[in-house]
Amino acid sequence: MNAFTLKLLALALMLLDHIHFYFPDSPDWFHSAGRLAAPIFFFFAAEGYAHTRDIRRYMLRMFIFALVMAAGSELLTLAMPGGTIDNNIFLSLFAALVLMAALDWARSSGQTAGGILICGTIMGAMFFVEYSLLAVSMAIVFHLLRGTKAMIPAFILTSLVLSLAPYANVHREVMWTAHYLFVVNPQWMMIFAIPLILAYNGERGPDQPWAKYVFYFFYPLHVWLLYAISWLAAA
Repeated sequence: MNAFTLKLLALALMLLDHIHFYFPDSPDWFHSAGRLAAPIFFFFAAEGYAHTRDIRRYMLRMFIFALVMAAGSELLTLAMPGGTIDNNIFLSLFAALVLMAALDWARSSGQTAGGILICGTIMGAMFFVEYSLLAVSMAIVFHLLRGTKAMIPAFILTSLVLSLAPYANVHREVMWTAHYLFVVNPQWMMIFAIPLILAYNGERGPDQPWAKYVFYFFYPLHVWLLYAISWLAAA
């Protein structure tokens, strides 16, 4: 599958997840299926970083959309108070791109101490974006191990550890039940994005501007629409 097709599939999976978030009575598998979306987006962020002719422009575009998403969400919650909109994948992807650039600078400059300090600061900041530690791990794995046989095993290992280990003590008695793994905390299911990532054929897909920007506009619009519908339904 080309990049455009895979991104459309990721959008569909993400839509299911967000429907479940704003309408909790929807099927639980909507949330589980949505776990596959983020790895696909972070994978293509790394691909975009590797192929772009202007990384600064790419990062600026992601940052601008992150600001638009944040501002629009704030205005919507002011107009329709009672809830919050924490979703902002643009900010997570922007932070991931900054981390990739910092990692490359640290490797090429030879300034080990400075590189560790800068990368550590960026990783610390990423604790406060959507996907938090998982965003850090996906950025590192998909960028540093891109094109190697180690990428997939590293993604599986880091995803399982970061998704399950933090809850091992807190939810020790129930965490290995099917209900917990597939309904309460299905984040680990992001590993099932692997077959989709492996299906990528290296082709971009449609080269028209609309094909690139459909993803940038769909994300905020569908989140705002779902929030508005859920607010009106509860009013």
